[in-house]
Amino acid sequence: MNKIFMVFLTFFLFAGVKPEISPKKYLINFDGKIREYYVSMPKDKSKPIPLIINFHGYRSNAIEQRVFSQMDDYAHQNGVGVIYPEGFKKSWNVGIAIPNNENDIGFTKALIDSVSSKYNVDSDRIYACGFSNGGTFSYELICGLSNKIAAFGSVGGNFSINQKRVCNINREVPLIHIHGTKDRLQKYYKSDRNFLSTVESVNFWAEYNQLDIKVVENIEDIHKMDRTSAQKHTYSKNNSNTKVIHLKVVDGGHLWLGSHISDWSILRLFFGKNNHEINSSKELVDFFLQYKLSDFN
Repeated sequence: MNKIFMVFLTFFLFAGVKPEISPKKYLINFDGKIREYYVSMPKDKSKPIPLIINFHGYRSNAIEQRVFSQMDDYAHQNGVGVIYPEGFKKSWNVGIAIPNNENDIGFTKALIDSVSSKYNVDSDRIYACGFSNGGTFSYELICGLSNKIAAFGSVGGNFSINQKRVCNINREVPLIHIHGTKDRLQKYYKSDRNFLSTVESVNFWAEYNQLDIKVVENIEDIHKMDRTSAQKHTYSKNNSNTKVIHLKVVDGGHLWLGSHISDWSILRLFFGKNNHEINSSKELVDFFLQYKLSDFN
């Protein structure tokens, strides 16, 4: 996520094209620093509310991620709240590549506790996802906070090669990963010294979960003008509901794929093509709501 992207999303916000209801901002003191997050809740708060924590990309911020992903549109109609945290120096600690040594896993745990103290949160249905650096951080949370978070998702963010990572998991982990094959920032086919490729990231967790059945479906290419297409790769096994889903967007770029914001000409110029067969936010919400943390106890 670079400065050009930030400039145009900021313009979008201040041009008056905003969601109807502003999220509520909260501050917490964590590790001696004041950290912030934004809460966007559905209208009906009478029942315990599932939560999705949606992490922004590198050099972006919480509000831009809310606008970019348009996740509220799909979450609220399903009774789900969305939390948009603010990264330290506009980044998340994934162990490598980015100058951030903060305990962001601890911060996420503190954030969950903070939100739960203010709202009627369904602690059995808390989920994490993000874009780019935020998606990579969602992968880190699999290892660091799978006792709090039921299922995980990434859009345009691969699993980092983090030698400092401590990975203590004693359960199966549902995961959905959405990625374009022409993503120039987080490579689809090739790993580098910092990140696994998208293919390797998905395979790593399919193998961890011992998912030995793979089904590939071609999604009908209705919107041919966007010059992309989509496939759904589903990894599963008998006697388990745990799945790893990979939505492969052929010729798609480094974008929150399916968001109408990703149709902006300036974003497509720098980050590649958008896709309209899928919508990342809808896919994430639908996938998450299949799982509860208690499914794995």
